[in-house]
Amino acid sequence: MSISDYQVSNVIKTYVKNMKVKAKGVEKEPAKDNMIRKDNVMISDAGMKKMLFDRIGSQMTERLKGYE
Repeated sequence: MSISDYQVSNVIKTYVKNMKVKAKGVEKEPAKDNMIRKDNVMISDAGMKKMLFDRIGSQMTERLKGYE
C-alpha cells in the first residue's frame, strides 16, 4: 500500500489547522491549563493487605540477607 503526496499533504494541513485552533483556545482560557488536577485512588482491603504483606516480606528478606 502506498500513500500519495496528496494524502500526506492533506494530513499535514489538517494537523496544522487543528494546532492553530487549539493554540487560540489556550490563549482564551489559560486558567484551565493551570488548574491542579487530583486523582483519587481507592485500593480494596484485599489489595492493601497484599501490598502490606509484600512490603513486609521484602523487608524481612533484606534483613535476613544481612545475617548471612
